[in-house]
Amino acid sequence: MKEKNILITGGSQGIGAKTAEYLSSQGATIILVARNEQKLRKMQEGLPGTSFAFSYDLQNLKDIENIFQYCLDNKIKLHGMVHCAGINRDIPVKYNDIDMMKETFVVNYMAFVELGKYFMKKKYSADGGSIVAISSSAANTLPPGMCTYASSKLALEGAVKIMAKEFLKRKIRVNAIAPSCVDTEMIDNAPFINVDDIEMTQPLGLIEPIYISYLIEYLISEKSKYITGTTIPVYAGAV
Repeated sequence: MKEKNILITGGSQGIGAKTAEYLSSQGATIILVARNEQKLRKMQEGLPGTSFAFSYDLQNLKDIENIFQYCLDNKIKLHGMVHCAGINRDIPVKYNDIDMMKETFVVNYMAFVELGKYFMKKKYSADGGSIVAISSSAANTLPPGMCTYASSKLALEGAVKIMAKEFLKRKIRVNAIAPSCVDTEMIDNAPFINVDDIEMTQPLGLIEPIYISYLIEYLISEKSKYITGTTIPVYAGAV
């Protein structure tokens, strides 16, 4: 990871924070992006290596290029991008809330496509870069009560496959990781998941986020140079 510049959305908590910590410890320069500036700065202060932080709300799709302009202004050419930002405030379809549905799709899917659009520009990234998106096992299992969240992740995985094909001319690889339940703040707030009963459906237990970070490192590194356009499941036995 040395001499690699990695942009991480959702970098102030959960998988994003753990990945920032781990990749920073491996020598990468980290560019953190998150909405809460206070949490973002605190997170940045704890990183062992060189880092930058840019406070941005991904609900604002129109100005996403500002993230990349910030990198350019700081003479940072990106080698990788990890989209960890995500929303899961789902409810059964009969109680569906339109605003919640829009918010979820904007962050989980639409922002990812916009981020990819700018990442693939030569002035912002190096040839042979790598993009990793965090999806979810829900895109495959389609559990009741998670229509909006699961659908947004299905859309995300579709975008990964298409972007992988479109970005081949610059040898930029695009992949996704689809974990089942990970021990993060999102799980604590998920209405349809009982953490106490997790081993009944996920025999290997609640996934520690660092293990997702290890897989992200692999997908960003040269070790995975022939892998693109795929989603890697991490289900902890929930098959």
